[in-house]
Amino acid sequence: MLYNEKETMKKFGKNVKKYRTRLGLTQEKLAELCDCSSQTISGTETGYSFPSSKVLFKLAETLHVPLMYLFNFGEDPVISNQEEHEAIVKLISLLSLENKEIALKIIKALAEN
Repeated sequence: MLYNEKETMKKFGKNVKKYRTRLGLTQEKLAELCDCSSQTISGTETGYSFPSSKVLFKLAETLHVPLMYLFNFGEDPVISNQEEHEAIVKLISLLSLENKEIALKIIKALAEN
C-alpha cells in the first residue's frame, strides 16, 4: 500500500512514540539522547515534521530498533530477546545507583513469580 507524505509522517511518528514509551522515555529525554530539541521529537511524533537524517539514525539507535521498524506501518515487528535485553540494559544504565538497586529488587521479585 502506498501512503502520501502526510500519512507517512503520521505513521512514522506513531512508531517513534510507541518505541519511546516502551522504553519509558519522555520526549525531552529522547531529544537529549538524540542530540536534538524536544520540539523535533514532538513534531516527529505528531507527524508535523520529519527528522533530519542525523536524528533519524540516532532515533533508531536510541530506541534500540532497526531503522526499518520505524517505517513499518503494518503489524508490529517482533522484538527479539536480544533486542529486549539491550533495551533493558540501556534503561538500567540511565538510572542512579539507588534506583538501580530498586530496579534489581523489582526484577528479582518478578522473576520469582
